[in-house]
Amino acid sequence: MSEVLKWPLILDGATGTELSKRGMKVTDCTERFILENPQVMAQLQQEYRDAGSDAVLAPTFGANRPTMLRHGYQEEEIEEATRALFHVAKDHVGDTVLVGGDMSPTGLLLKPYGETEPEDVFEIYREQARILLDCGVDFFFIETMISAAEAKLAVRAVRSLSEEIPVFVSLTVTESGRTINGDCLDAVLLSMLPYNIQAFGCNCSIGPDVIAKALQPAAPIAKRFGIPLIAKPNAGMPITDETGTHFSLRPEDMADYVDLLAGLGVKVFGGCCGTTPAHIEAIAKAARACTVEAGSAVEAAEDGCYVSTTRVWALVEEDAEYTAVDSDSEDDIYDLMDELDPDEILYLELQEGAADVIIDMDAYIPNPIAVCGDENEIVKIENVLCRKVR
Repeated sequence: MSEVLKWPLILDGATGTELSKRGMKVTDCTERFILENPQVMAQLQQEYRDAGSDAVLAPTFGANRPTMLRHGYQEEEIEEATRALFHVAKDHVGDTVLVGGDMSPTGLLLKPYGETEPEDVFEIYREQARILLDCGVDFFFIETMISAAEAKLAVRAVRSLSEEIPVFVSLTVTESGRTINGDCLDAVLLSMLPYNIQAFGCNCSIGPDVIAKALQPAAPIAKRFGIPLIAKPNAGMPITDETGTHFSLRPEDMADYVDLLAGLGVKVFGGCCGTTPAHIEAIAKAARACTVEAGSAVEAAEDGCYVSTTRVWALVEEDAEYTAVDSDSEDDIYDLMDELDPDEILYLELQEGAADVIIDMDAYIPNPIAVCGDENEIVKIENVLCRKVR
């Protein structure tokens, strides 16, 4: 289905900040407000379409089980509500633009940092993805992810149901260029490559300047593998005064970043908090008039053997000392992690059965890893954790 995509692809702008201008209160559940006022959401998406959006996101951002339960929905109501949210978009603009299935963080904290099992989060996303696939989404937009681990579970859930549907993955970062969990985007992109994603990047994240900074380490990898990058920034920093909350960047300010972002390899443009149809119109015009070749400002990643977990990717060092790992060593690995700086490489010598343990843990190892040892175990690791650049 990737043939339905075209570049540059213009997404829509903000939902929450725009709905707040149109009657939604801070204390309201967004999904409930939309279902009770579908004409408000439909009008907003029609305005984005008219402003130049090639695609809009169905308002299913929070339509996953734990989020809906927190907002007072009963479990048996969730599927019907998700379908109704999708059709708010599809029934009004779906014949003229693409409609994406929006998926976001669950709000649960994964082990070992919380109490939630990764299998449970996988099933939560699989439930949501199944409903949206059945509704007829054109693509999935997994967005505002603050954890590479959770993003990967969402991608795996979609891919367990469909190998063909386009999947976009977008994280949100701080001014450091990393997620709140400490993940940097080059590592996250490498870990996503085995799942055949169609685009990768950032949304929210303060503004286009921060997104450009965060994308720089990932850009050479994206260029090497032909992955379009995503930039869907906020309209700068929010400013609160006696008249309310405003955002610092005007439509023309956002449009000024298009050439810079295109040079990094961005082919998917949109807006997040504080952006309006006017912002999208300016971005769309600039993107379609842009003469900068996508990715022209970066060099493609060089050949080599790279390994990645969640935070850092590194070239494997052949002469390093390795730490032996056997099939019962999960606690030992966590102990090693506690002793290491996040940028240090965790060297693992794989014994028989160890790969299964590492694969199960892969989303939560905060260090780059290099592996040696049993050949069969290394093959398993490469298939899941690593990406050879040849």
